[in-house]
Amino acid sequence: MSTIKKVIEVLASSDKSFEDALQRALAEASTTVKGIKSIYIKDQSCKVQDNKIVEYRITAKISFEVMHRWEPTHTASAAADATEGHPGGSATSPENGGGYSG
Repeated sequence: MSTIKKVIEVLASSDKSFEDALQRALAEASTTVKGIKSIYIKDQSCKVQDNKIVEYRITAKISFEVMHRWEPTHTASAAADATEGHPGGSATSPENGGGYSG
């Protein structure tokens, strides 16, 4: 079975190095994204002040696997089973107290 991957683009910076900026991007993304498989540096630049590099900046693409289909919990499937075979009806139908009365 092949997997589907998704890609997000992130920006990060560090006052130490490009590698530190990259680690920060990965650490931050991993707090909400699971299954990260790779990170690609799309662009890098520096902020300069008084002829010195004061900030290393990266733009990176992070790829991760798309989660598999959601599986309902036992409780949700039990509730669905409980209504199976019973006619639904409409909340607005006259026999259910709704709808238009004559």
